[in-house]
Amino acid sequence: MRKFSVLLVALLLAGCGSGGLGDLGGIFGTPQTSSSNPSSVQATVNFVDTSNQRIDVAVNYVNNLRNTQTGNQSIYYDNNTRVVYQSNNYNVSDLERGDQITVSGYNNNGRFLAETITVTRNVRG
Repeated sequence: MRKFSVLLVALLLAGCGSGGLGDLGGIFGTPQTSSSNPSSVQATVNFVDTSNQRIDVAVNYVNNLRNTQTGNQSIYYDNNTRVVYQSNNYNVSDLERGDQITVSGYNNNGRFLAETITVTRNVRG
């Protein structure tokens, strides 16, 4: 029984490892989350880096669970990523610091790739 308990603790600790600081893709672990089974992230925009197709955010929730990681984390986008606000489509470059967003996306080779970004609160009101 004692060996079983030690093994169980070791397995639990192995499953609790954290991804690299900065990229949300590590939060979702492996096997990779696929585009057919997207994850949801609620966050506040800090910076949009259009040259690297990256949005630095402060993450509040991942799949409706409060995020405990601190600091900037990155969400990546591509030409297929949609940005929606009040049923209208926008460009990723229209996002501003302070905008609150909900992102539907998946882990793509260790990076969280956004499929749809919905602005839930525009910083400009």
